[in-house]
Amino acid sequence: MVSVNSNKVVVVGTGQVGSTTAFSIITQGLCNELVLIDPAQSKAMGECRDLDDGSEFLNRHVKVRVGDYSDCGDADVVVITAGRRPPKNADRMGELQFTLGIIGDITDGIMSSGFDGVIVVVSNPVDVISWYVWKRSGLSRTQVLGTGTALDTSRLKTIIGEETGLDPRNVGGFVMGEHGNSQFVPWSAVSLGGKPFAQFLADNRNRFSSVSTDDLESKTRDRGNVIKDAKGGTNFGIASTVAGIVQTILWDEHRIVPVSTLLDGEYGEHDVFLGVPTELRANGANEIVELTLTDEEQAKLHHSAQIVRSYCEGLL
Repeated sequence: MVSVNSNKVVVVGTGQVGSTTAFSIITQGLCNELVLIDPAQSKAMGECRDLDDGSEFLNRHVKVRVGDYSDCGDADVVVITAGRRPPKNADRMGELQFTLGIIGDITDGIMSSGFDGVIVVVSNPVDVISWYVWKRSGLSRTQVLGTGTALDTSRLKTIIGEETGLDPRNVGGFVMGEHGNSQFVPWSAVSLGGKPFAQFLADNRNRFSSVSTDDLESKTRDRGNVIKDAKGGTNFGIASTVAGIVQTILWDEHRIVPVSTLLDGEYGEHDVFLGVPTELRANGANEIVELTLTDEEQAKLHHSAQIVRSYCEGLL
């Protein structure tokens, strides 16, 4: 007898990020069923119908519909993208006061369904919100994760590709820490074509004399703001990132991704969510990969943890 492997994803929030995330999941055929939840049900209905109308030309048909929190009960993954638009020129931490109240209601709604899958948090500030959702939900450490520095890592590789003219997929390494101003690149662990990045630059000094790691790191940190200034927000990059994380979980790929996850002794930190290389499986965020950081890099991680932790104090 043939067994049917069915999986279900719920996206909470159908704003620009949520709807683009849904589009990425649908076009890649990552699940059998996709449910959209939003207080504005007419908006969610419009997104569902728009997504469904292109199914004739996709490789796989994904059932997409509007739902409510009861639909989370048998979901494998719930993606939280909801939030309120922050004031102009506010950083990610400036979004906290606008987001926290609705995140609490969303978490309660999800858990009231009997949900026991994996929550992927996208809402900013993602490290703080991920910690808050984990605490409020009562789920295990593995079951709550944020997108962390996964997008920042992709941005770093893209920028290195732009500077060198090489395919960004040749770059190995991660951005770590806060998804925000205190993020950093542990250059000691970055490689290009299998060669340590510093050595690559030294060996190709004539070709890439103008390439600076400080400049690359600055461009990576500022990339989101540059995009926001140009088009008013970011949605394609983060949607692709979320779809990749969802795929890794649903397909149990055991892929290492720098998501925001709970540190409980790793890197000498406790009770804080930060973007660190983490093995993702079907049950969520599993083993954290502890890179051998230099003293300077370790200090940057501690600094980032202090900033994130300071915003978590007093939230519960």
